[in-house]
Amino acid sequence: MRGMVRFGRSKSPFLLILSMAMLGSDAVAQKSPDFAGEWVLTLGKRIFLAVSLTRDPGGTRFSGSMLRPQHFSSENGGSFSGIKGPAIRYPIVRSTVRQNCLSLTTQNSSDKSDEDIFELCITGETGSLRIDSPGTASWPVTKQPGPTTIATDWDSARTYFLDDSDVANSEMQRIFQADQKDRQPGIGKIDWAAVTKSDTARRTATARLLAERKLHTGEDFERASFVFQHGDSPDDYLLAHTLAILAVARGQASAMWIAAATLDRYLQSINKPQIYGTQFLTKPKQATTQEPYNRGLVSDAVRRSLGVPSQAEQEEQRKRYDAESSSN
Repeated sequence: MRGMVRFGRSKSPFLLILSMAMLGSDAVAQKSPDFAGEWVLTLGKRIFLAVSLTRDPGGTRFSGSMLRPQHFSSENGGSFSGIKGPAIRYPIVRSTVRQNCLSLTTQNSSDKSDEDIFELCITGETGSLRIDSPGTASWPVTKQPGPTTIATDWDSARTYFLDDSDVANSEMQRIFQADQKDRQPGIGKIDWAAVTKSDTARRTATARLLAERKLHTGEDFERASFVFQHGDSPDDYLLAHTLAILAVARGQASAMWIAAATLDRYLQSINKPQIYGTQFLTKPKQATTQEPYNRGLVSDAVRRSLGVPSQAEQEEQRKRYDAESSSN
């Protein structure tokens, strides 16, 4: 996969050759910042990675180590997945200073040919760390008192992001609760004129939270997906689908259903058949329908994996909707 960097394999996929201008020791000692200390990368409240540095005698080199999970993958440096294995300390075997940046090479103690090159750039007590490979993003690091213990309770099936948080946004929760409450009366009992007006306001508020980067958890994005699922345009449904995928990526397994439902609604909004069967259309004095519906593309086994009822269960659901509609 393009941009994918994998860590913890027996052979590194990105052995690089650094060519850097060598500075005189006096100039380095005068101009370079103090890299010595403990530099940590956190994902949410967990410490994911730590670089420990000590200035060597003479002041022109730094030695130390990097402590990180044994295995993980990073997609262009912006997210982390497949995190597993114990915390492993990788010694720093080479380092070179260039202005406010330090090029450092870590080595796998059990395989000396397995080396990774990183660049640490700092300003005061903050900085950035990146794998020295084209197109990779920088990771924000901060200087903290050592020694550091990194987290080991990672979910290897989950993707983690730099802005990860375990605390859901309370405003998004209130928006979602209002969205659901408006739909509780049931078929034939909802004042859709009022609800449609409220839905528009809720989408505006949710869009603001997204723009301000105030949503972080899988639960946040699942709730936002429901809000845009109740939109009125193909773009609303497509955004809802994107948010649902992001929720799943952040560990919210329950968002798989809304991921399926948003795709179904988007397809029907552009006059294409739905493929999972999550969408039911009920009109007064008309039978409830799922059409257009491509029933042959997706198996019931796949539906079950996504939390979607089988076609037989959907038919029972359709009959219930007809009964509810006729009683109102």
